Amino acid sequence: MNGIKFAGIDLGTSFIKGSILDEDGTHLVTIRTKAPSILTPSPGWTEIDPFEYYFVFRRFLRKLLKNIKGNKIYVGFSAMAPIFIPVDNECYPLYHGILYNDVRAKKEIEELTEKAGDLVLSENGNPINNQQWLPKILWFKKNYPNLYDKTWKFLELTSFILCKLTKKVVTDKTMLQEEGLLNYKKREISNKILEALNIDKEKIPEPLELEEVADTFTIDDKEFIINAGTIDFIGSSVSLNMLDAKKLAIILGSTGVISYSTSEPKIDKRLYLDLSPIPNLYYVNGATAAAGIFVDFVMKIVGMKGKYKKVDKMLSENRIDTEGLVMLPYILGERTPIFDPNAKSVIFGVTNTHDKLSFVKASIEAVAFSIKHHYEILQELGYVSENIYLTGGLSNMKIVQKILPSTLNSPMIKIEEGEETIGDSMIAMVASKYYSWNDIKKLNEKTFYGSSLMPESITYLTKNYIIYKELYKKLRELFVL
Repeated sequence: MNGIKFAGIDLGTSFIKGSILDEDGTHLVTIRTKAPSILTPSPGWTEIDPFEYYFVFRRFLRKLLKNIKGNKIYVGFSAMAPIFIPVDNECYPLYHGILYNDVRAKKEIEELTEKAGDLVLSENGNPINNQQWLPKILWFKKNYPNLYDKTWKFLELTSFILCKLTKKVVTDKTMLQEEGLLNYKKREISNKILEALNIDKEKIPEPLELEEVADTFTIDDKEFIINAGTIDFIGSSVSLNMLDAKKLAIILGSTGVISYSTSEPKIDKRLYLDLSPIPNLYYVNGATAAAGIFVDFVMKIVGMKGKYKKVDKMLSENRIDTEGLVMLPYILGERTPIFDPNAKSVIFGVTNTHDKLSFVKASIEAVAFSIKHHYEILQELGYVSENIYLTGGLSNMKIVQKILPSTLNSPMIKIEEGEETIGDSMIAMVASKYYSWNDIKKLNEKTFYGSSLMPESITYLTKNYIIYKELYKKLRELFVL
């Protein structure tokens, strides 16, 4: 292969990360840099400036390859998604990119659900929900009709960057599935959904499979061969070797994801259904609006912003009693399993014995409770797995490694290298045609390692979880006032 390298880059809310694998799959380097700031023009609204990400992407690519030999690099990349970016015929954004956890389209969700909810569920396998493009398209059309008329294409962040690099306008089918535009069984754009919601098919980029090459571009005499880009959790899933059925993984980063691989998905309005890169394999997912985002928020308001190592050490070495202190982590509404953009965060059960560490620990427990809520649903649906794999930045905290298995009352395997960027690099390997998905499975089996996490008996967690679920039930009507 003459020194070919495989790069994986993930565009996240907090960081942009990148990894390089050698031609035999050896991990050479992983680096990261701070991501552009998320914009919040109104409460519950979240946006990005696509151009900022594009310029950071180009600079980051140079930095990632600074000491790497070889002039031919296959690139797989991923991003937080879905992000809705309307552009003109020069790929110039007509509006900031609207993020997956943005809650502005509440009314449009209700309107579209009444109009075509059953159709979308049947075709796409998902209810009309906050993260999809569908309600955002309608919101944009209502509020900015002139800009809507000028819109040439709707793009994701990955497809926007690709358009700026190569002038080619394509998207990945895994993205289209999350956007709500795909027939999941046929793996093709659903004309029924487009017709029912009056969406112009010409505005949708050409769909590609994940392992297809989108185009090539050159920077500093290096040739890059790149795919259409995918969702961050797909990259994580590949790195976790979720390329066969009956595997379960929890990914705790800015948001929380619990994902189960199956060839026989059961459609359920409480969960997401996503495509796997493997034909006839699906991911049944729970995805929260905030995990690390919520812990960050609580640490900031108690004056401990960014002090993760210090807080982790203190929480791990000291007994902090949070019995009766329960939080709802819904600072950005909530995605699964309640699909409620009106949901709010709550701090319940505060007494004069609680201090800063109590609040931080309760925020971590709230994230664990949100994962347990999904885990119970997966069990209810009959999905079984021998192991639960745990990865993501938040999972590196020792206190999280104690609380999460104890909350779920289940052993876990903490994977040391479950990075989106490793998975993205492996996707690039398949796109190169030098490797197959079976080769990636074998490579993962050789490099896959982790440590066992055993649940502990923490009796108050059971009581606090009951309070957690009851709080939302009793307060949800107040959230809309």
